[in-house]
Amino acid sequence: MGEYKVIAKNGKEIYTDILYHPGELLSEELEARGIVQKDFAALVNMRPSHFNELLKGKRHISALLALKIEKELGIDAKFWMRLQVDYDLKNARKQLKVA
Repeated sequence: MGEYKVIAKNGKEIYTDILYHPGELLSEELEARGIVQKDFAALVNMRPSHFNELLKGKRHISALLALKIEKELGIDAKFWMRLQVDYDLKNARKQLKVA
């Protein structure tokens, strides 16, 4: 997996220390498309309660789930996995600083 960077219009890398769980982004994407959470949970074969926990950042996006999201939304599974890994690394760094 190659290096992933977010580049602003001025060509400079955008970086943030804010912890942003991929489930939050998925929630926003579903809302923007007018897709009901319960319906999408059924499409990706998840219990609605588990899917809701994912959207609230209490569950992780697995490789299998990333592939299911890719199939249903057309957003590359690698994107979702990069978001999850980035979230996990930032969270671990934050924990190390506190310890």
